[in-house]
Amino acid sequence: MKPMEPMEPMKPMKPMEPMEPMWTAAAVILVVLSAHGPATAQDATPGRLTVVVADQTGAVIPAATVRVMAESEAGVVATVASQQTSAEGEATFTELPPGVYVVETAFPGFDTTTLREVRVSTDERRQRVVLPIARVEDTVTVAEDPQSAASDRRGPAFGTVLTREQIDLLSDDPEEMRRQLQEMAGPDAVILVDSFEGAPLPSKSQIRMIRISRDAFAAEHHRAGGIQIDIVTQPGIGPFRINFGTQLRPGSLTGRSPFVARKGPERTQQYTVNVGGSLVPERTSVNLTVGGTAAFQTPNLNVALLSGTRSEALALRQPRDQVSINANLDHALTPDQTLRVGFNRSTTATENQGIGDYDLPERAYGTDTTSYALRAQHIGPLGRRFFTSTRVQVNWSDSATFSALEAPTIRVLDAFTSGGQQRAGGTRSRTVSLASDLDYVRGIHSWRTGIDLDGTWYHSDATSNYLGTYTFESLAAFEANQPRSYTRRLGDPTLDYVNLEGGLYIQDDVRLRRNLTVSPGLRYELQTHVADYDNLGPRVGVTWSPDTGGQMSLRGSAGVFYDWLGTGIYEQTLRVDGNRQRELDVADPSFPDPGDVGVVPPVNRYLLDDGVRLPRQMRVSAGIDRAITRQSRIGVTWAQLWGTALSRGQNLNAPVEGVRPAPAFGNIIQVVSDARARENQLTVFFNVSLNRPRPSPGGGPRVEGASDAPPAALAAFLPAAQTDPLVDWRRLSMSGQYAGRWLRNNTDGAFSVPPTGSLDAEWGVGAGEIRHRLFLTVSAQTLRRLTTSLNAQLSSGAPYTLQTGFDDNQDLIFNDRPAGVPRNTERARGQLALNLNVNYAFTFGRPRADTPPPTGIFVTNVGGVVSAGTVAVPQNGRYRVSVFVRVQNLTNRANFVGYSGTLTSPFFGRPRDVSNPRRVDVGINFGF
Repeated sequence: MKPMEPMEPMKPMKPMEPMEPMWTAAAVILVVLSAHGPATAQDATPGRLTVVVADQTGAVIPAATVRVMAESEAGVVATVASQQTSAEGEATFTELPPGVYVVETAFPGFDTTTLREVRVSTDERRQRVVLPIARVEDTVTVAEDPQSAASDRRGPAFGTVLTREQIDLLSDDPEEMRRQLQEMAGPDAVILVDSFEGAPLPSKSQIRMIRISRDAFAAEHHRAGGIQIDIVTQPGIGPFRINFGTQLRPGSLTGRSPFVARKGPERTQQYTVNVGGSLVPERTSVNLTVGGTAAFQTPNLNVALLSGTRSEALALRQPRDQVSINANLDHALTPDQTLRVGFNRSTTATENQGIGDYDLPERAYGTDTTSYALRAQHIGPLGRRFFTSTRVQVNWSDSATFSALEAPTIRVLDAFTSGGQQRAGGTRSRTVSLASDLDYVRGIHSWRTGIDLDGTWYHSDATSNYLGTYTFESLAAFEANQPRSYTRRLGDPTLDYVNLEGGLYIQDDVRLRRNLTVSPGLRYELQTHVADYDNLGPRVGVTWSPDTGGQMSLRGSAGVFYDWLGTGIYEQTLRVDGNRQRELDVADPSFPDPGDVGVVPPVNRYLLDDGVRLPRQMRVSAGIDRAITRQSRIGVTWAQLWGTALSRGQNLNAPVEGVRPAPAFGNIIQVVSDARARENQLTVFFNVSLNRPRPSPGGGPRVEGASDAPPAALAAFLPAAQTDPLVDWRRLSMSGQYAGRWLRNNTDGAFSVPPTGSLDAEWGVGAGEIRHRLFLTVSAQTLRRLTTSLNAQLSSGAPYTLQTGFDDNQDLIFNDRPAGVPRNTERARGQLALNLNVNYAFTFGRPRADTPPPTGIFVTNVGGVVSAGTVAVPQNGRYRVSVFVRVQNLTNRANFVGYSGTLTSPFFGRPRDVSNPRRVDVGINFGF
C-alpha cells in the first residue's frame, strides 16, 4: 500500500441548525397535555380468561397453581385472583376488569413461569402456558419460596441489574461502552451478549437488561475472575416502531489538557436508526439497527528534544469513521422451541494514529478494519425432562495497516521517538464458535452439561520494524551519535496457522434443603500448540439462606481454572523463529548507517518451550448478600487466587560477563511456564432506592400493595402527568461498588525477561494492581419527565517501575533496574471523574390506530381483601422525544497518566498526558 500523503487540515463543519419550530410545537403540546383534568372511573364489562397449563410434551397438568396479578412499573405485585387447574389442565377466571395482567403458573418439579402483558378485554381470552423443567435460564421465573430463591446459585443474589438511568449514562460508541462496563465491573469481567462471548455490543436502544454477576464459580464458566456482564437484547414486539437518535460532541466544550497552552479541535458525531417489531404476531419478530460515527481529535505532543522540551497540540487531526449494522430475528419454531439469528457488520477507518506523547507527527499510521459476525441460537426442550440451548457464531475479520512515512525509527528512551512507524500488511481471521448446554432435573438434582469449542484460522502478512530502529539511552547519547542498539526484522512475514481450543463440563446443583444448595462440578480444557492434557478443573460451591424471609444469602466456593495461551504469543514464535524472519540486534552500531546488516550477526529468536502449559489458577471465595429493606441491598465478596504455570520469557543466550554463550545469535527468548502470582480481591456493592411505586402512563398495569379504599386508591393510579407533583424527592436511587485488588507476581508477560536473570528477584507488585476502585451512581427523577444521573469514579494510581535507562547487563533489552529495587515500586496519582447525564422525555401526537385500548387497572388491599377496578387513562402520544446531555469528567479534573520511571529521562517521575479531559455530548432521540 502506498504511503499516505500529508493530510490537509479538515475544514470545520457547519454548526447544526437550531430546531426552533420543533421546540415551539413541543412546548405548545406539553402545555395542552398538562392542562387535561383527572380521568374518571368508567364502568367496564368484565372479561374472562382461561389458562391452559401443559408440560413440554403437550400433556396437560392438573392441580397447577395459576395466579392472575397486576404489577407496577416499580415492581410491586398484587394478586387479583388465584386457583388451581382442573383435571383438564384449565383455570378459568371471570369478572376480571379489562386491562393488562401478569399470569404466574407453578407446579412442583417445573420452573414457575410468568407471562407479562396478558391483555383481557370484554371477549374471552384463552392463554396456553407451557411449563419447562426447573433451572431454565431463558424463562423469566419467580420463586415461590424466598429461601429457595436466596439459596439458588443462579438467583438474584450476588448480582446487580443496571437501572435504566445507568444504561442511559453509557456511551453510544460500542467501544467506549465496553470500556465503561469493564471499569464498572472490573478489568477481568467477561461480557456476554445474549450468551455470546466476543459478540459486538448492541446499541442502547436494543438493550433490555444488563446484569453484573459476581462469584461465577460454576464449571460452566471458563475464567476465574468470577465477574460476568450479561447483556440481554430485546426483540421487536408489537407493531413496528422506528427510533432515530443523533448526538454531537462539540470540541468547544471539551476540556483542555494542562500540558498544552491551546486546545486543538475535536468533534464527534453519531447517529443510530432502529427499526423493530413483529412480522408474525407472537411468532416472528425482527430488530435492525444502523449506526455510524464520524469523529476526529487533536493529539498532544509532549517530548524532550535537543532544542528543549516541547508540549503542544499538533496541527494534525486523528479521524475515526465507523459504520455498523446489527440485525436480529426471533422466531418461535413451536410454542416451546425458539430460534434467534443475528448478523453484524462493522467497518472502521482511522488515520494519524500513533502520534502524540513521545511520538512525533512523522510516526503516523492508519488502519482499515472490516468485521462480520453471524450468530444463531436455538432454545427448547428435548423430550420430557431435558432442555437444550445451542449457540453457533461465525466471525470473519480483515484488517490492514499503513504508515505515513517509510523511514527508520529513532528512539530516545522516554524523551522522543521519530522516524517511520514501520507498520504494513494485515491479518485475516475466520472463527467458528460452538457452545451447547443440556439441562436435566430430577428430584433434588439439577444437572447441566455442555461443551464450548472455538476454532480460528489466521492468515497474516503483518510486518513491523522492517527498516530498523536505533535506540539511544539518553539525549546526551543521541547528541553524541552513539546509539546503544540497532534492531531490524528481515525475511518474509507471511504465515498461516490454525488455533483450536475448547472445554467440556458437567455440574449439579443439589438442593439438600429448601435453603441450602451445594454445587459440585468438573471442567476439562484443551488447546492446540500446547502439549498439556491434564487440565481438569474441579469446582464446588455452597449457597445458604439462613433466615426464613430469604433476605440473606451466604456463599463459599473453591475451584481450579485454566486460561488459554494467547494466539499473539504463538504467532510471534512462528514469525521470528530465525528462519521465516530474523531479528537483527546489533550492539553499539554506527549511525546513521549501520552498514551491511544483511550479513551482520547476531539475530534474535523467539521459541515456545515444549513443556509450556496452560496458565492455572486456584480460586477460593466467600460472600454475603443481604436485603436491608425491600428497596435496598448490600453484598460483600472476598476471593483469593493463586496462579501457577504463568508464562514468562527465559533468555537462553543471555550474556555472561559481556559474552554470549552462542555468539552467532543475539537473544534467544523462550516462552516457559514457571511464573506465579497471588491475588486478593474484595468487592462491596450496594443499591438503595427511595422510589415510590409509580404508574406508567398509557394503559400499563397499576398496582398498590396496601392503600385506602377507592376513590383515594383510584387517584393514586392516575397517570403521572395528571396527579404527580412537579417535584417529588422520593424518586431517588443510589448504587455503588468498591473493588479492592492486591496482586503480586513475577512476570510482566510471555516475553518479559528478568533483567537480573533471577525469577525470585522479580517477585513484586503486579502491573495491573489498581488497589482501590469506587463507583457511585445517584439517579433522580424529582422533576416530572426529567431524569438526572450523577456518577463518580475514583481509583488509586497504577504502579510503574524504576529503570536505570542503561543496558547494564548488556543484553540489549532496556528493562534494567537499580540494584536491589523490585518491580513496580512507584505509584501514579489517583483518578477521579464525575459524570453527569440529564434526560428530558415527552410524547405528543395522536396515538397509533393499532395501539391497545387505554384501560388501566387499580388494585386495593383493605383489611386483607384484594379488589380491582378499572380507570380510563389517556394513551401516550404517537411520537416520543427525548433530549439528553452527557458530560464526562464534569469538573475537568486532570487525571494524569504516562508516568516515566526511567532515571535518564527529562520526564522522570512526571506524567506526560491526561486520560479523560471533559467531554460533553448532546443529543436527541425520536421514535414513533
